[in-house]
Amino acid sequence: MNGSATGGLRPLKHIHHMAFRCRDAEQTRWFYEDILGLPLTLAMVFDKEPGSGRPVDYMHLFFQMEDGNFIAFFDAPDDVDESLFRPKHGFDLHLAFEVDTVEELKAWRKRINQAGRPCFGPIDHELLHSIYMYDPNGIQVEITIRDKSYDEFVAHDRAQAHEVLRAWTEKTRARKEAACGADALDMRGIDTSKADFSKMKAGS
Repeated sequence: MNGSATGGLRPLKHIHHMAFRCRDAEQTRWFYEDILGLPLTLAMVFDKEPGSGRPVDYMHLFFQMEDGNFIAFFDAPDDVDESLFRPKHGFDLHLAFEVDTVEELKAWRKRINQAGRPCFGPIDHELLHSIYMYDPNGIQVEITIRDKSYDEFVAHDRAQAHEVLRAWTEKTRARKEAACGADALDMRGIDTSKADFSKMKAGS
């Protein structure tokens, strides 16, 4: 991708961090540091919510990956809600880490199972082969390796991705409009932080 796709701006790079709620900081540290080997690098305690200044006690903790990027969590005990930590379907949320060999993938599966976290797979996704487990916060965690045909697969799909998307949109639009409302399927120019989707669907 070059700057022409972003009005001359340089393309975005990396994912510095992805952040999620956690039920408990220490339990989360155990899983990501002791089991997955990602070192706890930042553990910061605050008493005000960023932006709003609302009084709230919370910890923001960061686990560093080999490439320098982070997985981060918020531990906010005063507004914790157990329903937030029910296991989430992989379609709704999952994290995928990458290793280089089948042997590594199998070794990780053994390590995770021995730690008492049920781990299943490998599952063949054609371009990827993955094992899966859940972290203590209901987040599905995937460890994956690239298939030998990965580069060829990606190059082939890249060439037709927009065409496939157009066909999919045409095929599924009516079903999604019935479920969500037509306005909710076009967010161009809408402040999505304030949009009331229930009113959109009702047409009010």
